[in-house]
Amino acid sequence: MKTDKLLYLLLQLLPQGFFSLIGRNPDDALRYQFKSVELKETAFRIDGVFVPNSDDVTYFVEAQFQTDEHFYARLFAEIFLYLKQYPAAKWQAVVIYPSRSAEQKAIEPYAELLALKRVKRIYLDELPQSKLKFKAVALYELLIAREEDAGERAQRIAENASVVELDLIEQILSYKFRTLTREEIREMLKIQEELGLKETGFYREAFEEGVLEGTLAAVPLLRE
Repeated sequence: MKTDKLLYLLLQLLPQGFFSLIGRNPDDALRYQFKSVELKETAFRIDGVFVPNSDDVTYFVEAQFQTDEHFYARLFAEIFLYLKQYPAAKWQAVVIYPSRSAEQKAIEPYAELLALKRVKRIYLDELPQSKLKFKAVALYELLIAREEDAGERAQRIAENASVVELDLIEQILSYKFRTLTREEIREMLKIQEELGLKETGFYREAFEEGVLEGTLAAVPLLRE
């Protein structure tokens, strides 16, 4: 199943939002590199791995927006193959769901693993308000916002947002409102013309690492 490229773009460009989601200091993102890791001699690729620069936890991140009854089998197979090839003393899997309804139903074979602190499941529709005050976290909720609410939520996030945050908001809205032009989206957000994402070093780095190349245009609307 294809992972959600917009969510991985958030992880790539605003990693501090991920660390806020899992309850860590957003500044801890500076101690990590976000990578897509291909496992040697297998057909597996882990799209999101936060690799620490020093002795810290390695995070395996998966976005799952549609139900897949083989998801956990694939997730743990990838993780343990990674640990065989790239030993990590401390690790945690983080699975990001739009809601509980998207989660695999048959979890009995993995119940003990899921009960451990090794696995953290995040449901975007259940994020506490205390976390949503951070713009980098609010962008995750915007991914699942209904069309009738998305414009107002996006306006709130856009207030005093950085250039990167503004461009991410625009990209998310462009997939929710496919008939709107960029100018109409900017009018919705009540913002003036800013430096485009494609002109930033963040975008170039993400493109070079294959996060966006040839895939972003195929991202479906994200709704519950």
